[in-house]
Amino acid sequence: MKYIDYREKRSHGSKEFPFAVYHVTDEHPRYHMIYHWHSECELMVVRSGSFELNIDGQDHTLYEGDCSLIMGGSLHGGMPLKCVYDCLVFDMAALIKGCPECSLMLQPVMNHEKKFSAVLHSGTAAAKYAAEAVDVMLKKEPGYEFFVQGSLLSMLGSIMSTDEMHPQTEAVQGDMKRVRKFKKVLSFIETHYKEPITLADMAKQCGMNRNYFCRAFKEYTSKTPVEYLNYYRIESACEQIVGTDDKLIDIAMNCGFNDYSYFIKVFKSHKGVTPRDFCRKSF
Repeated sequence: MKYIDYREKRSHGSKEFPFAVYHVTDEHPRYHMIYHWHSECELMVVRSGSFELNIDGQDHTLYEGDCSLIMGGSLHGGMPLKCVYDCLVFDMAALIKGCPECSLMLQPVMNHEKKFSAVLHSGTAAAKYAAEAVDVMLKKEPGYEFFVQGSLLSMLGSIMSTDEMHPQTEAVQGDMKRVRKFKKVLSFIETHYKEPITLADMAKQCGMNRNYFCRAFKEYTSKTPVEYLNYYRIESACEQIVGTDDKLIDIAMNCGFNDYSYFIKVFKSHKGVTPRDFCRKSF
């Protein structure tokens, strides 16, 4: 099952049933959730271990049984820690299309004017319904289309009955402005990672000088821009190793590494194994 891309340009599920589920373990080529966003909502369920999740600049820790409902358009990514997790991506508008009152109630959250709590804690009714929705999607037994929508609506009802919508604070609004700038940088990396990219190129995308850009970028992602660029390139290389029959040296070149020895060094620093060992492990 293909892992969620950095920024989805494809649909999830089908036009008739816009729901898709992704089961993620440490065997996935993109086990770490690289920063990405999409117009759909994403429901995360942590099955084991823990997950350090960042949503629009705000850090959250999810433990076994915890869930997170990430609204469409939110920039999110994170680090799994001995973690197995599932992601259900769905179109909120399609889910509540038949209920104008539900649409009115959720519109402030969908427009990012207000927000829910980021974590649905294990043991709560909302987390129970969230896990049920994902379980049904994974099993795909006859009639699952009815059950998954029912569970998601029950989850939303539980959230609305116990968790007030909070207005975005000034601090969060400031973070959102920075998020919009970083989206431009990440889009640039996604488009041009196969080519030579300089710090000046990346800083230019968000209108910052190089020094301020480096500080702000590391504060947001915990990586320097160059570290993140290499991280993205290595994650892309892993996906190509698993999904193609290309030679390792060709994959390295196709991911922006002009020096194969440097590719091996960076790959091992990120994955703990050489590309060749990773290739053996994957097959």
